[in-house]
Amino acid sequence: MRFRFSVLDDALIERVFQPVSNAMADRAGLERHRAACLCADAASIGWILSQVQCLSDSVLGWDVASAVPRLLLLMLGLAALVGLRNLFLRAPRGAANPLRLTMRPHRAVVLLMLVARMTQPNAAGMTDFADMAMLGFAAAGLYLGACTARPPLRRAKARPRSAPLHRGALS
Repeated sequence: MRFRFSVLDDALIERVFQPVSNAMADRAGLERHRAACLCADAASIGWILSQVQCLSDSVLGWDVASAVPRLLLLMLGLAALVGLRNLFLRAPRGAANPLRLTMRPHRAVVLLMLVARMTQPNAAGMTDFADMAMLGFAAAGLYLGACTARPPLRRAKARPRSAPLHRGALS
């Protein structure tokens, strides 16, 4: 099973997210770690929106037994997403990206959760949409964070041109 996911994971990185990362870097000047941070920020907003309905219902109903665990779950999810954002910022910007292999289990779990969420037939409300958006942005951030950085553009040094030698000039 691990081998099958690694093939899918590598294909998603190489065929989908690396070209997207390169296009964002070329057209918008947005490097992969910044794009991954933006996805983590969007996932945080989605997480807040997905939890706000249940949390507000608990608070308005004075249900402390339900409100406190919901608030702790909200804070735990935000702490995880902020930690992921900081990881993207601290990742080395060299040719080899260590997040490609180390974050593979995280990408597997998020993709599994996203597929499971998309197959639920009752997903029609704002909370369900925000939850799917959070999972989608988290997956996009994890994949953009796993891409390699574009190599720096090398500018060729201008070589002085030598005067062409003519056969008649040597005689």
